[in-house]
Amino acid sequence: MKKIFLILMTVLLILPMSSYAGHHNDKSIIFYLDMNVASEKAENLDKFVAYLSETVERTEPGTTYYKYFISADKTKVSLLEVYQDDAAALFHVKSFLKAVHRDEFLDTFEITNFQVLGESSEELKLAMADFTDDHRNLIDGYKRK
Repeated sequence: MKKIFLILMTVLLILPMSSYAGHHNDKSIIFYLDMNVASEKAENLDKFVAYLSETVERTEPGTTYYKYFISADKTKVSLLEVYQDDAAALFHVKSFLKAVHRDEFLDTFEITNFQVLGESSEELKLAMADFTDDHRNLIDGYKRK
């Protein structure tokens, strides 16, 4: 829990105001994933992650932040994704479900923790049901200017 808090606080401090989920009327959606790396996929991990990052940047304008963080032993990865709003998050999920790289992603990473932070619509919750049911709404907070 402390690790999640520290990562989120670091990211939220560096994100532009428009892409950060730090106030009740903010519409941003954040995905936070912890994943194990399949040992047989570790050798090509950098190349695959670069491909994923480039693909999301090129095809998803509503994705404002998309970053992978790896452990020192290269066995664990955290992924932090920020979307402008619920519609952008839903677009990402639908794109992932039909993507040519979906199976490779699921073969490379074992998702051990997946949290969705922000006001998720019922449609987004339903679209993500196979991956997580951990949706958390903001109750309070602030962002320094």
